[in-house]
Amino acid sequence: MVLEELLAPAGSYDVLVIAVNAGADAVYLAGQNYGARAYAKNFTMEELEKAVLYSHLNGVKVHVTVNTLVNDFEIVDVLNYLFKLYQIGVDAVIVQDFGLIWLLKTFIPDLEVHASTQMGLNNYPSIKWASEHNIKRVVLPREVNIEEIKRTTQRLKNDNVDMDIEVFGHGALCYCVSGKCYMSSYNSGRSGNRGACAQPCRREYRLKYRGYNIGNGYLLSTHDLATYNNIQAISDAGVKSIKLEGRMKSGDYIGTIVNSYRNIIDGNPGDYKKDLHLVFNRKFTNGYMMGDNPGQVMGRGSSGHEGLYIGDITNIEDTKVTIEIKNKEIPIILEPGDGIAFKYNGKIKGIYLENIIKQDENEIIIDTTRLVKVGTEVFISYSKSTHDYLKQFEKETIKNNVGINLSLTWDEDLNLFTKVEYYLDDELINFRHKTIGKFEKAKNKPVTEETIEKQLKKTGGTPFYIEDIRFNNMPKDLFIPISEINQIRREILDNAESLLINHYTPTKKAVKQVRKDLTKFYDNYNKVSNENLNKSPKLSVFIDDTSQIKAISGFDLKRIYFDGNCHYNNSEDYFANIKETLKEASLMASPTELVWVLASFISEEDAIKCNNIVKDLQDEGIIISVMGDFPAMGEIFYCPIYGNHNLNVWNSFTVKNLKESGFKSLILSSELSGEEIKEIINKNQEDIDLEMIVNGNLEVIVSKDDFTNLNDGKDFIISNDADYATLEDKKRKKFKYKVFFDYSRQSHIINKDCLCLIEEMNEIKEMGLDNLILDCRYSNEKYITQILSIYNESLKGKDQEELTKYKYQIIDFSQSYINKGNYIEGRLHEDK
Repeated sequence: MVLEELLAPAGSYDVLVIAVNAGADAVYLAGQNYGARAYAKNFTMEELEKAVLYSHLNGVKVHVTVNTLVNDFEIVDVLNYLFKLYQIGVDAVIVQDFGLIWLLKTFIPDLEVHASTQMGLNNYPSIKWASEHNIKRVVLPREVNIEEIKRTTQRLKNDNVDMDIEVFGHGALCYCVSGKCYMSSYNSGRSGNRGACAQPCRREYRLKYRGYNIGNGYLLSTHDLATYNNIQAISDAGVKSIKLEGRMKSGDYIGTIVNSYRNIIDGNPGDYKKDLHLVFNRKFTNGYMMGDNPGQVMGRGSSGHEGLYIGDITNIEDTKVTIEIKNKEIPIILEPGDGIAFKYNGKIKGIYLENIIKQDENEIIIDTTRLVKVGTEVFISYSKSTHDYLKQFEKETIKNNVGINLSLTWDEDLNLFTKVEYYLDDELINFRHKTIGKFEKAKNKPVTEETIEKQLKKTGGTPFYIEDIRFNNMPKDLFIPISEINQIRREILDNAESLLINHYTPTKKAVKQVRKDLTKFYDNYNKVSNENLNKSPKLSVFIDDTSQIKAISGFDLKRIYFDGNCHYNNSEDYFANIKETLKEASLMASPTELVWVLASFISEEDAIKCNNIVKDLQDEGIIISVMGDFPAMGEIFYCPIYGNHNLNVWNSFTVKNLKESGFKSLILSSELSGEEIKEIINKNQEDIDLEMIVNGNLEVIVSKDDFTNLNDGKDFIISNDADYATLEDKKRKKFKYKVFFDYSRQSHIINKDCLCLIEEMNEIKEMGLDNLILDCRYSNEKYITQILSIYNESLKGKDQEELTKYKYQIIDFSQSYINKGNYIEGRLHEDK
């Protein structure tokens, strides 16, 4: 199989031991900072070192997640942390931040880097870009399907690009594409990009359209991913590593899923599929990867665990309850101590079984005093025997996993010279061991080859097993005490273990060089200060319709960002019409630069179509630029390219990396505070435009969900271009969102509350930004004219009282609540 790595999560050291013992080839975990699961227990540095040692002795790799976004205030701290990870021999770090990618490539190039799924590298040019930036593995977004993966790995092979592909294989799914979600951050102050997601997707919502209620329930909640039936297909697609999700989960959960997938991958018989249904899950989907559609991926009826469906209650006599078995696909045999759940009218009650009266392939009769009704669905949610079986994985154990070859040679003085060889990661490790003065001429019974071999093969408690022993020139009349043979074995194995540990850690020379380079960098970085801050920013605007350009005329704007992606119901109509629309928009916008906003998470195929349209327009004398959200745009487009908000620009090194990749302008993340934005600008040394959204309804989610298969089974279809639905949190009704659909049927969820930083304009215009953006998509002409007029006036030096008056004017005509986003305090729930 191409698939050679089962990658397991570990939220604590005890869980790591379970994952390693249950059969993981690699584990991923986080230290106490910069890992995208802030509420997991996570690892102290001491525990990390212990985890790395235990894993390596068992032949298991350790990947450390450093996959949050970082700001410029944190650069020195995060680099010190990465340097320490490099020193202790972690096998790879998983990174999301484009700035950290540049820093690692520059200062710690020997530390293996894996691109987190949150980097959103969903097309082939971006994966090639990753290879050129010293990334060894790409964790693909969960939305990439198996056929795309197969084509990608084949192209990598054809282009001789050394890149591993990793996919998620089991566990909870993010609702949004590639995990790039801002809903929790903007509305709860808990950023998913900082590991503090409040999981708003697991709440109950109401979907409305034109005043009518068309859906209720857990509308944004996905089923859990399970690919246990697709292992061969995933391997055949060229995937090297399959990742199990669950760093917040218990040891029981991790032990179950690792043990199950290990045995399923290895083709061992057993009830492993049943076991997977018993630990926490929200029912299973094959996922977008394996071709499930949104209605199959979504679990809108519930966001909790039920267990494995057994059947329904068909008869009740006193305390005797008869359950008709309806699940014939996965056979179930109940035992005393198992936990079962009764589901009736959406409510679940559970018991632990004590008395099973009868059990066969058709029905189960149990004795229970629990009040239940005929028609109730019955699930098994806990298996005592599985739980007991998993206890064997809790104890620290070193498995014999490395084969050693020994070659024993005696000289004429009866001294033994042993050549020791073994392989780690295809690298030959070898050394010689001398045994001086331990052998002598036998007076009675000489030692035999069999005796020596028997003692040398007793390698229990070490990472090694003896694969082969060769005897060279062994005298026939040798004698040595058994205790001395055992001592020779211990010395050889101790030396072998020391070299094994050293194999995973860098040399002292390499560490010294990295330390020297980092020290020099820190000195320079602390002195860096952008001297080009005396800029007067201009205004730019996002629009979605050519009719809005009339409202813009007369204003001195730097750019007009045109996003028409949600005006078409399918790609055929979009590509048939967008060229003429862009031509019209460009002529109307002139002399202001028109920038075509590409669809979020665009495919390579669509990006190439877009580039052909740009070239056709150029041939007709129409010059436009493009804006997108993937790092390899410069490989496809031969016009000015600008970075959209999903690139998550959090620090000056992300700016540097993307500037080197061809971007002319970047939108800074709206998750940042004003102080963090100032620091990016202060540290930035690149000649590139930096932009900031100061007003508008921010996009919080892009999802493949098209709201098919709502609770009553109906599909939600909007036939009118650019129309939208409204999503409302059922318990926290102030949280409302607009839902638009683009030509690929991706849903775009937009905050109904409006970001408004008019009162901060005197501060913002002095920051050194090049461009301030007003997001006026899906707005009428009157609104656009009013909002542009107010912000245009604010650039002329108004006092605070006037700016506050402007705020109340905006409240009056915007017809929505306004807020300051994260600008004032940043993410509220982070340690400052």
